[in-house]
Amino acid sequence: MKVVIVGASGKIGREIDRALSSDNEIVRVGATSGDYQCDFTRDESVVEMFKAVGAYDHLVAVVGADSQFKKFDELDDDDYRYGFERKFLGQVRLATHGQATIADNGSITLTSGFLKDYPNPFSIATGPLNAAVDTYVKNIAPLMTRGIRINVVSPAPVVDPGREGEGRVTAARCAEYYADAINGDMSGKVLKAWGGLPAIGD
Repeated sequence: MKVVIVGASGKIGREIDRALSSDNEIVRVGATSGDYQCDFTRDESVVEMFKAVGAYDHLVAVVGADSQFKKFDELDDDDYRYGFERKFLGQVRLATHGQATIADNGSITLTSGFLKDYPNPFSIATGPLNAAVDTYVKNIAPLMTRGIRINVVSPAPVVDPGREGEGRVTAARCAEYYADAINGDMSGKVLKAWGGLPAIGD
């Protein structure tokens, strides 16, 4: 299978690559590195990337640095706009344009995060956007055609091996959830890589 990883050079992206590369053709996409470059905040860049990649089977979006972490009273419109463009709308662009060349019965896996359910004083411009991604995936899944599935992985903060625990996960553990989304048959699901914290909601 041909798997496109947008954000392949990040901590989680590298582990997804490692987990899948023995049995699949991996296409690595980054802002400035990888097999192809793409600015997913620009519609035309996303379209051109998918044209260049051609037909593929699975898409994973796991792009980092996608929101601002500041105290609530320090946030302004630009901070919210930054996260909306990268955490939410950028992934919507990938899911939308990615359908043009994805194979029948392929899959799309996006990324949200556990700050939707476990907020902190610095996550106000992040948590609501995680919720938006989760809701988007749940709402669009029944509308997908040609057997295409869409899911979202919601990671807790990623830590180095040996530091994992409740509310903390390694990148390698997160990668297992993305692999499950690709290899399973679920659609419209939020896969919660929360490091043992209780699942909240559906």
